[in-house]
Amino acid sequence: MFEVGIIGLGYIGERHLKKFSELKQVNIAAIADKDSQKLRKYADMYPAAGHFVDYRLMCGTKRLDLVVICLPNHLHTEACITALNAGHHVLCEKPLATSVAAAERMISVASSNKRILCVAMNFRWDFFGPDIFSLKRIIEEGGLGTLYYIRMKYLRRVTFSPSGAHRWNLFKKFSGGGALIDLGPHMLDLAMWLADNYDPMSVKGLAYNGLIKYADVDDFASGFISLGSGIDIQLEVAWSCHNEPLWEISLFGEKGGANVSALKPPGDRVKLYSNHEDQPITLPLEKEVHAICEGASLQEHVVTRLNARRIPDCSADKALQVMRVIEAWYRSSKSRTERFL
Repeated sequence: MFEVGIIGLGYIGERHLKKFSELKQVNIAAIADKDSQKLRKYADMYPAAGHFVDYRLMCGTKRLDLVVICLPNHLHTEACITALNAGHHVLCEKPLATSVAAAERMISVASSNKRILCVAMNFRWDFFGPDIFSLKRIIEEGGLGTLYYIRMKYLRRVTFSPSGAHRWNLFKKFSGGGALIDLGPHMLDLAMWLADNYDPMSVKGLAYNGLIKYADVDDFASGFISLGSGIDIQLEVAWSCHNEPLWEISLFGEKGGANVSALKPPGDRVKLYSNHEDQPITLPLEKEVHAICEGASLQEHVVTRLNARRIPDCSADKALQVMRVIEAWYRSSKSRTERFL
């Protein structure tokens, strides 16, 4: 059996528990949370698992194939390093860290311990899949020709009440930022994955606190990123804004284009655009995805790759490049200048 331990039993931790529990080859071997009430709740649901108030004790006493970190952003670095030094592979929630320096330190510790550190970039599976894996194959086979531009929008109408809310996400000392560092990692990872290029060259971005004035973090961000391959990315993210909800990706290539919407049902998320005999046409998505996504979920993908002694396609090295963009984006917003990486 593949032994999994989960640190942090909030909403995200619960999602990981459910997803990993659905895999026949996985055993939930340990759970940890400093909230004893939460721990008792999940101890009843997973009686065979070890239950720990202190995750350090869990990491030091249990033999685990994977430790999953589901803590607030500012706690990622210490928890990941503890698990890596104890000899466990680690799947960390995004963002990998609240700074590039911390992310680099985590990757260094993973390397020195010969352990794999990966990051829960789950949008491909949970919200854009399975269609986006078919689109990825079409791109790889040259169906859109050379890509030159990717436009992305993830705009929520409301995440936190404009009149006030008390969540760790709303405090920069805990989160490292707002909507940009929360929603940005997923969308940037998707863009770079589709472009097959994790080499950002420059960032020009803005971050605003438009509606949640009681918080010291951004609730809206808009930016422009240039990749080393020559592809440019435009991204807008919002926790709250006066706009219709949007969650979509548009790709522009020399032979064709595509639009992907996470708000549409699976099988109808992708539209393809091209020309035929000098006339614009819209094409259906027909590719099979079974051999593309390597797992029906992020969790299955990670387990499959680690069992095969392969690095999952959500590695910390890729997440570090995403973090470089976000850190430069915040600096660009503060200085109102383009930042080069």
